[in-house]
Amino acid sequence: MDGIRVLVVALLLALAPIGGVAVADTTGGNAGLQQQTTADSDRLMTVHTPSNTSEYLAPPPDDIDRTDDQRSNLDVAAAVEADARGLEGAYLRETLERRYENADSDAERQAVVETGIGRLAGQVDELRETERTAIQRYSDGEITTRELLRTLGVVTREAGEIDAALEWVETNAEEIGAESEAERAAAEQVRLVSMDGPVRSRLVGSLTGGGASRIHVETVSEAIVIATVDRSTNTYLREAYDPSAKTEDVGDSYDDNPSPALERFGELYPWTIEGFDSISVLGPEQVRLYRFGATHSHGNLETYLDGGSEDVLYERQWIDSDGVPSSNVGRVDGELRIIATTTRVGGPLGITVIDRTTDSEVDAEIGLNGDPVGSTGGDRLWTVAPRGPTTINATYDGRTVTLETSFE
Repeated sequence: MDGIRVLVVALLLALAPIGGVAVADTTGGNAGLQQQTTADSDRLMTVHTPSNTSEYLAPPPDDIDRTDDQRSNLDVAAAVEADARGLEGAYLRETLERRYENADSDAERQAVVETGIGRLAGQVDELRETERTAIQRYSDGEITTRELLRTLGVVTREAGEIDAALEWVETNAEEIGAESEAERAAAEQVRLVSMDGPVRSRLVGSLTGGGASRIHVETVSEAIVIATVDRSTNTYLREAYDPSAKTEDVGDSYDDNPSPALERFGELYPWTIEGFDSISVLGPEQVRLYRFGATHSHGNLETYLDGGSEDVLYERQWIDSDGVPSSNVGRVDGELRIIATTTRVGGPLGITVIDRTTDSEVDAEIGLNGDPVGSTGGDRLWTVAPRGPTTINATYDGRTVTLETSFE
């Protein structure tokens, strides 16, 4: 597709300006969290730079409107709604395909794609407004965490079908030379980028009975961070979306040139730039995004830079919980010892319980702030660290040990 052009690393390395990418020295003793300044102080989020690990997009701590942790379980009503909305998108695509195949001329085919892009653009508008309203209402304290996650799940399910339909429209519009419709379809796909990700995928799965997930949420106005841990692999999953970074009807500052865009990526992600391995250019000029991929020693990063604002719109992270820099805090109560392996607020939190009589790890039931999280399974239980004062309870063989700590 013209809307997405993947440029491999070899090509990028051939571009002379890339030699100017600044890579920060992360070998020093600075253990504090720094805040990376973005191009516009009105942004709801900034890229934070912890020591010796991947940078991440997040709101300044003092600006957070609301934060919570919620276990996402099977929700029959949400699953039915999500399936219904998804089927609606799939039906529209099938209808367009059938009409397109039955058309007798390119003029009739163009009419099909024109009708299709109009309807799909309207559905994208509706999805974006539904999500925006839910996040803002959550920030304002008008809906619960469960209601927010339910809305995100439903929106994500439908967005997947709409994206597939837009892909079909773009491909077939290009085949018949309907450049305007193809470009518009590519632009609408860009508007759906933030509605897909590793946390959202698990959220949709849990709503439909695919396994419960404990989701960490932070919002500021219409911006949102969601994170969870895949217990099967101990992979920490995180998504951050800052709509204030998105410009529309503004030209691409980089003029379709990946070299200065990569320099900007290096400024924002000085530690992660060393693992940079891909860049893609998404969408037409007025809505263009630059997607960067990096594979580093702690996992993977995928981030989307807005070509107009030169700031990060959306970010995805896959982190090995066992590999990220951490420290331990613990407490002993009788024959039990509890150890919390901590990283940062909203980051991976590991909990281990040891029976001191045998000096072995045991299968203890864990609770955070009164909410059950799961069991250690005789190993370490990974979850997401909540914000603020935290009470960790571990129960084994009728005995309970409690650890009080705080994440700021």
